[in-house]
Amino acid sequence: MKLHQAFVTLGIRSRVKPKITINRVKIPIDCTHLVDEIREDGTSVLKMEQILTSARIPTILEEIRPKTIIYTHYVEGIVDQLKKAIEAKGWSVGFHIGGNKSGRESFINGSTDVLIASSAMAVGVDGFQRVCDRLILNIPPWTSAELEQLEGRINRQGQIHDTLTIIFPVTFGTDGEDYWSWDEGRLARLQNKQTIADAAVDGVMPEGQLRTEAQAFRDLRKWLDRLKDGEQKTIVRPKIFVPLPDVDDSDVKRRVVKYGDFSRMNARWNTSYSSTTFQRLQNNPEEWMQYHTLYQNVRKTWEIIPFEETIKWLEERSNLIVGDFGCGEAIIAKSLSDKHTIHSFDYIALNDSVTECDISKVPLEDSELDVAVFNLSLMGLNSKDYLQEAVRTLKLDGQLWIYETETHIKDVDDFIRQLEFLGLNIIENYVNWKFRYIRAIKSKEIAIS
Repeated sequence: MKLHQAFVTLGIRSRVKPKITINRVKIPIDCTHLVDEIREDGTSVLKMEQILTSARIPTILEEIRPKTIIYTHYVEGIVDQLKKAIEAKGWSVGFHIGGNKSGRESFINGSTDVLIASSAMAVGVDGFQRVCDRLILNIPPWTSAELEQLEGRINRQGQIHDTLTIIFPVTFGTDGEDYWSWDEGRLARLQNKQTIADAAVDGVMPEGQLRTEAQAFRDLRKWLDRLKDGEQKTIVRPKIFVPLPDVDDSDVKRRVVKYGDFSRMNARWNTSYSSTTFQRLQNNPEEWMQYHTLYQNVRKTWEIIPFEETIKWLEERSNLIVGDFGCGEAIIAKSLSDKHTIHSFDYIALNDSVTECDISKVPLEDSELDVAVFNLSLMGLNSKDYLQEAVRTLKLDGQLWIYETETHIKDVDDFIRQLEFLGLNIIENYVNWKFRYIRAIKSKEIAIS
């Protein structure tokens, strides 16, 4: 609020009135019949959204008019469902998504009735306002800033209609008196602009910490687990914390005997496929906690700590979408979540800001990230898959950051060639203390089989 007071004293801000009337319509969709399928097969946000999309489609079809845009934040296994159902009703369909923007021109200037779009639509695109006054959000963005950007593609100079209709199909389920709705949670986040920026600029105090996507998904999974076989008890999961306590010498020795020292643990992770390591750590999170306990200790003597170098660079910038691949303690998110949108991924989630996954396949759309970061996390026999995944999720001209121990990259020239093969231009490549630092820019889209 001190920052807001300074703005009021020293600055002015132009509040632009909405150019047209915006009607936001929520349409409830009962998907109680899908609870079992969601519980069994909806093991990630993406898989759950694939199932929920099937429930939203009948409502979406009823709301389509000529020149309707259907936005979906995730695309894999979703756009195909939408396209098939929409075309079956006789509408023509085009795309404006990460890897396929072929439908934009025919939607604006031609005969395409419906455009299926993703986050690629939200930035740097003009012309939609000339033909479209109807937006259906199959899967909305996760932040209010992203939604405002999306609406801004239509609610802008040149809009020829008096009214813009934005439709939110809202799925929900019930069990007796219990009620759950994944979509309501998303909308609550979008409708409550509770950020540091709002407090500073508008003087609006946050009412509490907003639920992250990972946290909301975990809450829903717990609710579904309690319903299984009529059980109404909470599933007990081990508490994740770092560092592990060192007050019990016998327990410290037990962990060393079981997992080895830091070098041995690194060797094990480096000589396993990520899918194997992910499953092993899911079954026994203590190994992950022990690794990061040792990592905390060894880095105390380092002259350079890679994640700190990344934080320094990001602190000088704002409003970037960052993917932290192998985030560990999620210190980047903890330090910079007020300035950037940070997607943190690791085998085990230390807190609710982290998405647990195998980082060779993260739940992000194509071309979503401005920056992809690997700080000592290219560990595993299939680490090339991590890099391919980072490139997939990077926007054109997005940046890839890599910090690795100099000894980890055996053949630097070959490693650079691999990056260039993925469509990356190397901007910086040098040794910083005992670490190899590489910064590259995604200069072109490469089809990778």
